[in-house]
Formats: sequence, C-alpha cells, structure tokens
Amino acid sequence: MIQRAIFRPIPLILLLLLPFTLQAHKFYTSVTQLDFNPSEKCFQVTMNVFIDDLEAVLTQENKQVVKWKSDQPELNNLLLKYLKKHFNVKLNQIPASQFRLIGTKEQKDLLIIYFEIPVAKSLKNIEITDTFLMDMFPIQSNIVNLNYEDKKHTFLFQKGKSTQFFSLN
Repeated sequence: MIQRAIFRPIPLILLLLLPFTLQAHKFYTSVTQLDFNPSEKCFQVTMNVFIDDLEAVLTQENKQVVKWKSDQPELNNLLLKYLKKHFNVKLNQIPASQFRLIGTKEQKDLLIIYFEIPVAKSLKNIEITDTFLMDMFPIQSNIVNLNYEDKKHTFLFQKGKSTQFFSLN
C-alpha cells in the first residue's frame, strides 16, 4: 500500500512536466540555392530564411524595430545591405559586388529571397563566405547548394567555418 502511494504522484508529475519537454526546438538554419543560368550569364539565387530571425537581425543591425512586409522598398534596401555584408561570392577570386534583388515571397514563417549574381566570364572557381544571421545566432547553420553546368555541390556553413572554396575544373 505504501509503495502504491509513492508511485501514484509520479504519472501526475510527468503529465505536468510534459508540455515543457515537448516544446518545439528552435532551429537556426537557412538554405540557399545557386543555379547557374548560361543564357542569362548569372547565378539565380534562392535563399530561405525564417522571417522572425531576419527581423531580429535587421532590428539589431539598424537599431530600430523591423517587421517584415513584402514589397516595401525600404525593407528590401535593408535586406540587400545585410545580404551584401554577410553573403559574399568570389568568382575566379574576384568579388561579385553586384547582387540584383529580384524580390521576396513569404511562405508561412519563411521568407524566400530571390536575387541574381552576374557572371562576366567562364568560371574556374567559386569562393562563398556565408555568415548570414550568424552574428545574432551563434548556432546558425547555412546550407548552400551550388549547381554550375554539370557540377553540383552542397556546402555547410557554421560559425568558424564560414568560407568554402569550389574548383570547377
């Protein structure tokens, strides 16, 4: 009888603690796709980031509260400025300085960012530095998929490993 009284509260305690143990874990991950378009002579880039993470980092970066709303030029300018600072591409060791922001699209809690990187001549190598959101979220991981002609490669960027080099020869 005493043993029964001791174990009776345990299921109740577990039931009370269950909501705390089942909370969704927050992932800090972005996925970027770079596809070379030979007819347009550019990389067409699609980047997927969590809207709330982007809002937080843009708020910190600009010292004003940023709430994302698509198709607002001032937000696109903040995004492009941050993108150029934290997503760098070198084509044949030459920095690709011109990013053309095509637009953004909200999909539930994700923001899909579309932009292009012009390619002036044939490529021998690509170097990518991706620190997007890492200044605010140290456990941020960024996955970049690169498609150039018949070559495909996937890179994982994390704090301390934010630059990757890919030879196309």
